[in-house]
Amino acid sequence: MCGIVGYVGHRDAIDVLIPGLEQLEERGYDSAGLAVANGHGMKSIKLVPENSASPSKELWEHPEIQGFRGSSLGLAHTRWATHGAVTVPNAHPHTDARERVWVAHNGIIENEAELRAELERLGERMRSETDSELIARLIGRALDTGVCLTLEDAVRAAVTRLEGTWGLVVASDDHPDELVVARNGSPLLVGKGDGEMFIASLEDAFVEFTRRMIVLEDGDVLTVRADEIQGAHQATVELEDEDLVVEDAIESEHTMQKEIHAQPTTILNALNHGGRLLFGPGTAKLGGLDSSREELLATRHLRTVACGTARFASDYGVQLLEQYGGFETVQSLAASEARPECFPPDTGVLAVSQSGETMDTLDVLKRAREEGHTLFSMVNRVGKAIARETGLGVYTNSGAEKAVASTKVFTAQATVFVLLTLWFGRQRKTVPKDVGRAVARELMAMSGHVADILAREDEVVRMAEVINGAPDLFYIGRGLAAHIASEGALKITEVAYLHAQALAAGELKHGPIALLEPNFPVVALVPDDETRDDMISALKEVKARGARTLVVAEAGARVPGDCADLKFRVPATHPWLAPLLCAIPLQLLAYHVARIRGNNPDRPRNLAKSVTVK
Repeated sequence: MCGIVGYVGHRDAIDVLIPGLEQLEERGYDSAGLAVANGHGMKSIKLVPENSASPSKELWEHPEIQGFRGSSLGLAHTRWATHGAVTVPNAHPHTDARERVWVAHNGIIENEAELRAELERLGERMRSETDSELIARLIGRALDTGVCLTLEDAVRAAVTRLEGTWGLVVASDDHPDELVVARNGSPLLVGKGDGEMFIASLEDAFVEFTRRMIVLEDGDVLTVRADEIQGAHQATVELEDEDLVVEDAIESEHTMQKEIHAQPTTILNALNHGGRLLFGPGTAKLGGLDSSREELLATRHLRTVACGTARFASDYGVQLLEQYGGFETVQSLAASEARPECFPPDTGVLAVSQSGETMDTLDVLKRAREEGHTLFSMVNRVGKAIARETGLGVYTNSGAEKAVASTKVFTAQATVFVLLTLWFGRQRKTVPKDVGRAVARELMAMSGHVADILAREDEVVRMAEVINGAPDLFYIGRGLAAHIASEGALKITEVAYLHAQALAAGELKHGPIALLEPNFPVVALVPDDETRDDMISALKEVKARGARTLVVAEAGARVPGDCADLKFRVPATHPWLAPLLCAIPLQLLAYHVARIRGNNPDRPRNLAKSVTVK
């Protein structure tokens, strides 16, 4: 949630700050602002974009922006609202009573009410409804009272009063050549340039200028100058190209559509272009697990913890691992609801996250570590908080994903779950060699299958036109496909703002069928496996109530013509993988319904890419 950018060096600060915000807007686009040093203190602009327009674009177009040129130090912020409405006073950066301290904050201060009451008793009169302004006030008072002589000391004093999470960048009129940064639970990075330093919530904001960075740890408070970082003891991370690339597979005004079309490459990257597959023994080679191979194979239970789209990828993977991974028990848990009693002794805890920063998931990992469980992770990029917490895991290698609604990362996560099933199942002899070989062969064919689906996007547009006028719809599937139905329902909810309910098809007649009426849309997934006949029965029940059926079926799955108003075929493949292919047309369906309805699918209302607050 929220994006932070800071700069100190030899460039014009706004040429770093505003493009940096543009790269982080998926983390929050309610409002934005910046402050720069101008030789006589600090000056600031804050705004709320009109009609959900880009905050960074409106900053460039602000009538006063040229007066901000010439500064070599500044900070900027793009907001996802937590405390207070979306208004200019609530936008960042916030300042103290004397407007000498400027703060950009990502996170939530949990003792905000107590601090606000205390500061108001001391005569402070707040300008905003935010918890973030309190931080600026605390820092300002520490400097004003002479308790602290340096900006770093004042920040240290302030954060001792805070409860909650924070990623902070702080500037002061009295310290025009330095920024102070602090972290507790909210991601923050310092990019190291040549005589310049870059600060950001995500490396995308500064990779144009440097690939070298340090990752702040919880409790860090550092002073950052153009040529030094005081208090930094962390090793420098060197970013690789695969951590950064956003594929432009097609021409489109929307990043979501581009990322859907990037998935043939996404799948190949998740497979390391076949390097993660051993075709002879029919298993997977996962170097990130080798150092703890015996420890992982000794676990009797497995729990995955994840949120949102990552949770549905986990549900898909857990069903495979439950059947073929050789565990006594396997369970997929929503990280926000995971309790200690969910983790019996000898449990492996697998954290799955698109951002690698999800706060609910991190909290579970910290508790699980204290209880002595074996931790490993599945994240997209090197250096993320969840990967550092586990120290063990598998990267999805998806490249940067910028649209808020995850598409290609979901596909990569589900692909890696298939690899994990081969890795555990073949070593534990719970996956026969011929099955492992068949899955490995079909995994390498998946990229071509997805390309085939994407080439028939116009068929999905016809389905989207049917759904457009409906206020509600069902997604149904069975077995592995039920989890893909859940992800499809989430996707159309996120970007099209339709109420979509996912159901295991067998549950339809146990209550939800009461909602069916003529033309009610039902999206059904029909792989060519043991669930096909039951799915046909469910479709007949739906059609008997006059509903409209939009069927995504595997090639070879016989679907009677009277059961499907519209039908989309995905290529035939292995039963482990056919439901995953069905996810691609569901992603396209969500995108096109959103487009037809005039929504911006890249920036759905009320959502942000990385959920770094509880």
